Amino acid sequence: MSRIPEATVRLIMERTDIVGIIGEFVRLEQRGGRFLGLCPFHGEKTPSFSVDREKGYFYCFGCQKGGNAASFLMEHEKMSYREALEDLARRSGVVLDIDEAPSGEELARKSLLELNERIAGAFHWLLTEHEMGLFGREYLAKRAISPEKIAAFKLGYAPSDRRWLHAFLVKKGYSPDFLAHSGLFAEKRPGFPLFADRLMFPIASVRGEVIAFGGRLLQGEGPKYINSPDTLLFHKQENLFALDQAAGSIKKEGWALVCEGYMDAVSFHVAGLAFAVAPLGTAFTEKQAKLLHRYAERVYFAFDADPAGQKATERALVVAAAAGIESKVVVLPGGKDASEILEKEGQGSLQKVRDLAINGDEFLVKRARSLFDGASVDGKAKAAASLFAYINALDSEVKREGFIDLAARELRLDPRSIRSDYEDSKKGIVPRRKSGIGNTVDRQATRSPDLVFMLAVAVHPELFEGLRKAISLDELDDLRARELYIALEEGYRAEERGLEPLLARLPDENLKSNVLAAAVSGEFDLNVGRFVGEGVTRIERRSILLKRERIRERISELGPEAEGLGELQYELMHLDAELAKMKGERDERS
Repeated sequence: MSRIPEATVRLIMERTDIVGIIGEFVRLEQRGGRFLGLCPFHGEKTPSFSVDREKGYFYCFGCQKGGNAASFLMEHEKMSYREALEDLARRSGVVLDIDEAPSGEELARKSLLELNERIAGAFHWLLTEHEMGLFGREYLAKRAISPEKIAAFKLGYAPSDRRWLHAFLVKKGYSPDFLAHSGLFAEKRPGFPLFADRLMFPIASVRGEVIAFGGRLLQGEGPKYINSPDTLLFHKQENLFALDQAAGSIKKEGWALVCEGYMDAVSFHVAGLAFAVAPLGTAFTEKQAKLLHRYAERVYFAFDADPAGQKATERALVVAAAAGIESKVVVLPGGKDASEILEKEGQGSLQKVRDLAINGDEFLVKRARSLFDGASVDGKAKAAASLFAYINALDSEVKREGFIDLAARELRLDPRSIRSDYEDSKKGIVPRRKSGIGNTVDRQATRSPDLVFMLAVAVHPELFEGLRKAISLDELDDLRARELYIALEEGYRAEERGLEPLLARLPDENLKSNVLAAAVSGEFDLNVGRFVGEGVTRIERRSILLKRERIRERISELGPEAEGLGELQYELMHLDAELAKMKGERDERS
């Protein structure tokens, strides 16, 4: 497929007036250097949608959607990325210089797809025809998986002989270097396959192309499931197992069913619930929700009944609500999973699980009530606070009001109290507690000093060159600040230092939202150099204090007569001198 060169994409974005584009759909009013309006992506009465013409980005402080002009057209007009760029090129008068010849990346994608199809076919033949696959066939028969579904899902078997796969592929003409980047072999052990003596589940794109694999251990020690790493073809946060099989049924039913894993999804399909899909070894993600929303506006969640499964359900309900998806929760009887129900009770029992579904709102409130002491005021406050992430994710004020009323009735609280605490939490007035909703919080309200510091650098990436010489990654305490540092370092090394390539390198959608909010709000537009400089000093001082404390502890442990004590005391004096120097410099500035 032909592609639009990156240089042309940059030219299109440079010549695009984002205010003019968005102004066709949203009434914008200029306030200083920015333009404000009512967000087109969620209902609101007070404008929280901001557009920055100079930076070329929009951001909504209500629903946290943001991006550039292409992102807006993709979200608002349901365009593909290619369609959005073509539309912007036409508007801005840029002539598209399209590469007609396949790029190196496109050729690599094609080769990987061919390899995956070949491997899937080989694994399937070994499972269904070869004596090596006998144990796998017996296992599937025991789990009541029919031969028809084995064929439909191209289930396979990876041999226990770890030398087989690499030798087989080299004989077929694949180079060791190509195989090293295929996702089939261990990164640090060339030729060592990820999958051995495992039941194999090919992971397909919506178009049915095999893009990755999941493998279930059949016997012996090791992780129960192993998944392909991210590759050129495959990003586990963006795909769903069995969606290629389920898409038609999802559209027909108007519902999707998201379950725990591969075997559960196949079991639901065997039972006739062919609208079942599964995440790929991760929690249900925002990108998976958006993908699913193309096919249905309602979803059942059927995760395991253990604590981990319950937390996964809570998180999934928040993610689904943020994507505008209506949700119900299937409470599987007896704490069993879908494959166990199919094996022990048959298809009829599994077909009835939809009748056991409860509304997602009801599930969350019951869950909050069970996690905290409802007899105490503090317990009720914690239960209510655990619901704030879900309230924040709901895409309309009507839904929020309805859910708050439900929570108030069940927790025996005044809805006005819940509403007041929720509004305070959004402003950061009340510290957000870790909660039963998978510790999902409004990250705008919980920004640590390290994160704020790195957000300033992210918005002004030209400052990173000096920063990386002053502090190292491990001196940052906040994991999100570290993610930003890593993304900025990758961009620095690749000589891609703008905001757009930085956002592309961030896997966390909430962190992207924080960066966009910082860029569009303009909070780091003034005196950013001084702010970052003070941040560097703060982190350096913190690191020195930490080293100093460790040395003092070591001196205390060794005792007054220990060998090497003098060296530690000398290092302590050096650190004290550094702190005194930093204090003097700070006093001079003030």
